[in-house]
Amino acid sequence: MAKIRSLALTDIPKLKKMISLISNLNGADVAFGYKSYVPFPLNLINRFLPLRFKFAQDSYVAIEDGKICGLITIKSQERNPLNWRITKLVLDENGYDIGRQLVSFVIARYGAMGANTFTVKVDENHEELLELFSKGCGFRVCASEQLWKMEEVKLSSSSLDKGFFRPFKNSDASVAASIYNELIFPHFRYSLAKMPQEFENVLCSGLQKTSFFRYVLEDRSKHSIKGYFSIQTEDNENFILNVDLVSAFDNYLCDVINFAISQILMRKKHFNLYFRNKKYQVSGTKTEKYLSDNGFKNVKNQIVLVKDYYKRIQEDERYTKPAMAFSEITRKPAFKI
Repeated sequence: MAKIRSLALTDIPKLKKMISLISNLNGADVAFGYKSYVPFPLNLINRFLPLRFKFAQDSYVAIEDGKICGLITIKSQERNPLNWRITKLVLDENGYDIGRQLVSFVIARYGAMGANTFTVKVDENHEELLELFSKGCGFRVCASEQLWKMEEVKLSSSSLDKGFFRPFKNSDASVAASIYNELIFPHFRYSLAKMPQEFENVLCSGLQKTSFFRYVLEDRSKHSIKGYFSIQTEDNENFILNVDLVSAFDNYLCDVINFAISQILMRKKHFNLYFRNKKYQVSGTKTEKYLSDNGFKNVKNQIVLVKDYYKRIQEDERYTKPAMAFSEITRKPAFKI
């Protein structure tokens, strides 16, 4: 069995050598940028903090016969210390058992500290990693996401005035969470729903490698927020747009994309724009068609896998709300409880 420990700066040369010899670097959900696994000094502080105070990802390596044979990184899902995401899993050739050890290690470690949900996004064509997480580590296939790249970044005609858009404020977090959660298909909602604090701007955001620029679409005549969207980047060159619009306003997706481009142009003249389409939302199919018809190219399809621990109902606790179980295959009700 391999020895697992925290990643150290002295491991980087060996890690680079291992990565240069393998081809599965992009198997798991890997952020843009080849150096995203390199720890920086504050990570040493982050390593010893309780879950609710962690501000950066943690990385661990597997050592066997004095050689690095695997790497795993894990970080909290925005500001939710109970929900953790495996962001990278890099394995040496024939590293199935090592991968299972690394995944089991972080689940046991962070589960013991209070985490109750773990997610990972795997390229749909990477069958080995899908099998490792589903069969080897007990994750279940939950949903899917797409990443679309705008082939030629350019502004198009808009129907909404820029007055409809404004920067996001933390007081908008509850509405943003409500919009996001209502868009999720009911049978995915338990595992993928977010809390308001996951949308809030972080006070010490400069300590994180990923930068977020958040906005809302507001119908000022009715003092009502109709959409939330964010632009994220790790290298100030590749920008990912995430958009959540209420059903009545999803026809204004073009205006949101235009506004996002205009905001990025204020910071960078040449860049790549990507759009994350969440197929587990009711607007996923409509958004996919819009992107396909309007100059976007599908560059990545990912399967979202989840391992969660359900709350146990105490003997003296009564459960009175009606519930319905959905089939993950047909998306139709299976039976009533």
